Amino acid sequence: MGLYQNAPKVSITERGEPAGAFVLLLDAIARREHWKIEYIPCEWAQCLDDLRAGRLDLMPDVALTDARRELLEFHQIPVVHGWSQVYGPPQSGHSQLEDLSGVRIAVLEGSVQEAHLRQQQMAGVIEALELVTLGSLESVLASVQTGEADVAVSNNFYGRRHSLLHGLVETPITFGQVGLYYAAAPGQQTERLAIIDAYLERWKPLADSPYQHAMDATLLTPERPGLPDWVGWTLLLSAILVLLLALAGVVLRWQVRHRTRELRAVNQRLEHLLDSGPTVIYQLRGTDFRPVWVSRNIERVFGVEPEVALRPGWLEQQLHPEDRVTAQRENGRVLEDGELVRELRVFDGWGKLRHVRDEMRLIPGRGEPEIVGVWTDLTASVEQKERLRQLSHYDDRTGLPNRVLLHDRLGHTVERGLADGRTRWLILMDLDRFRNVNETLGTAAGDAVLQGIAQRLGHRLTPQDTVARVGADEFCLIVESLPDTSADAFVQGLMEALRTPFEVAGRSLVMTASIGLAVFPEHGRTRDELLTAAELAMGEARRRGGDHWCVYQAELGTLTEHRLFLENDLRQAITQREFVLHYQPQFDLASGACVGVEALVRWVHPQRGMVSPAEFIPLAEETGLIQSIDRWVLEAACEQLAAWDAEGRDIPVIAINLSARDLHDEGLVATIRETVERFGIAPARLEVELTETMIMEYPERALSILRRLDTLGVRLAMDDFGSGYSNLAHLRRLPLHRLKVDQSLVRDIGHSRHNESIIRAIIALAAALELDLIAEGVEEEAQRAFLLREGCAIGQGFLLGRPRPASDLFQN
Repeated sequence: MGLYQNAPKVSITERGEPAGAFVLLLDAIARREHWKIEYIPCEWAQCLDDLRAGRLDLMPDVALTDARRELLEFHQIPVVHGWSQVYGPPQSGHSQLEDLSGVRIAVLEGSVQEAHLRQQQMAGVIEALELVTLGSLESVLASVQTGEADVAVSNNFYGRRHSLLHGLVETPITFGQVGLYYAAAPGQQTERLAIIDAYLERWKPLADSPYQHAMDATLLTPERPGLPDWVGWTLLLSAILVLLLALAGVVLRWQVRHRTRELRAVNQRLEHLLDSGPTVIYQLRGTDFRPVWVSRNIERVFGVEPEVALRPGWLEQQLHPEDRVTAQRENGRVLEDGELVRELRVFDGWGKLRHVRDEMRLIPGRGEPEIVGVWTDLTASVEQKERLRQLSHYDDRTGLPNRVLLHDRLGHTVERGLADGRTRWLILMDLDRFRNVNETLGTAAGDAVLQGIAQRLGHRLTPQDTVARVGADEFCLIVESLPDTSADAFVQGLMEALRTPFEVAGRSLVMTASIGLAVFPEHGRTRDELLTAAELAMGEARRRGGDHWCVYQAELGTLTEHRLFLENDLRQAITQREFVLHYQPQFDLASGACVGVEALVRWVHPQRGMVSPAEFIPLAEETGLIQSIDRWVLEAACEQLAAWDAEGRDIPVIAINLSARDLHDEGLVATIRETVERFGIAPARLEVELTETMIMEYPERALSILRRLDTLGVRLAMDDFGSGYSNLAHLRRLPLHRLKVDQSLVRDIGHSRHNESIIRAIIALAAALELDLIAEGVEEEAQRAFLLREGCAIGQGFLLGRPRPASDLFQN
């Protein structure tokens, strides 16, 4: 804690020991809390710099101002209140702030007195301000005797104790009544400041508390220094002379006038203290609690004229309705216990609801008892706590409960369900492709959609239900009051509400969602069990392509567990190189000559053996592992083609498959270039296959990648052509070399005239675009004959050759 000279509040004794009211009070708290305090001497301005920089933990005797509130953190209850006092030589003649214009004024550097006087200069109260800023209060008071200044300004506590030692007396000028606190750097000592508040709240009302002992030991006005002996003899002789000269009456009148001026000055300071203070003081009759007196600052602080506040029944009318009965019941405790501390909600003169700390104390007397009380405005503190609660429990974009509050409410829902045995629903909702909205229209449009969804979901629920936003594009609903309709009808209603177009950024957007439903207690009897069940159901709906909903089923947990283990094994397979390539030949349907091979990846699991690509390829694409697999396939295929070249095998072209994620990889072209160059393979002998779905999902990005590959010389093929939607105008722009007819069309040759017509159209399209054509899935001689007759020259399939390891490919 910082320590500087400002007796009697805080000081360093001649023996170098800390002293003062703030030191005694903190020592009392430290003994009870087992704190170890190290006092660091420093000048006032340096103390504040060290506090803000974190070199000090606490600073005592810090006046709370608006500027310091922004830089420092304070506790709530002031230790004491003080004010600023102007001191000058006797008969200086200064009685108001305007008299200080052109007067040299000594103040402590960086103090509230300096800040206040400069504000008065800016306000035009002191026209010619001449400040002499010094490093300590001792030098401030001494500066008048040394001639550096005409008057000195100090806090009332220090000045009252030391002014006479420097030949100074109080002037009628006071200002700046403030509360004095312990202060800390923001966020560094919040817990300790709260502990100090707790002790102040407990000790201040008690007459025999450590707080009162500290105040009695330090802040009582010390005896004025005694006069020299010769002054006493002089006064005695003067008295005798006065008596002899019959001037006793004159002396008496002078004393009356002098005391009158002193009383007027004291009264002025008291009125200033009451008018400028942040707390409102009032007096009540102890018999009927009728107001007798209230400080005039109630009009400034609470917007109520004192005359209005003194009307019988005014307080009861202004109290919040929920607090009236409690307040009337607690009034009796003052007469029994002698004191009462409580918090009330009061409507002020401007109609705003204020949170007030009401401290009352019974003052017994010979006549009827009186009650003296203090109102302290806690509104700012209460509102700040509410804002923090709002930030920690609610989503800032939609105003809905967030995941933290949802977990709390779901816990209470489960408890109620266990008590009453009634069914509840938990619904998790994931918006389909919501990221596209943010990427295309911007986050402002995305926020507008989220707010609209929150509003629509809220309209579908009752006040007892909860809708929360638990992720970037996820919402969760707790349905406490089940509707009369079925779960299917209820969820379908939610989906229809989402499908209604949103008007955002001049566009109509239709949103869909993947929804999972879990039922209490059927699918879980705890919060975590219900959330897990709803997440599994939502994941299943997402895997079905979105715009779908699923209710939880027990096998979903088993499937998820299987997928988890499979994903872990797949990651291990990439590291341990458990993959192999099988090659399926591509033949000229007329001559039977091999015109190329397609490399197909296979996974040899150490326990399960050969794993089907239909099982692990979708998972690899979902998890992003497919890119590592594709890079391995590229490397292994090029290496095998180079090995065949060394053996004298004539394999014109080798084809590999790429995934949709590869179209987002800026390093794809460079990787392919480096690989073919390293194995000495001409780029034209490498064929890259992509599905039309991949290309059409991000056509412009795909076009950019394909053009760079075409420039490199790599052959490009569109796989599974005819199985989905194709934009033929865009297809013409792609630098393709070959189309591969999807095997679902080839399979129906001889069985579906419709599909045979589609194949003829694809053959004609390929001829018109000057593209090679190859048919997949040729398994029957009739299929081969039809393709050859209609103009498709190349094919692959089980009729021509099954996929085999490289070692077995040329045995037959």
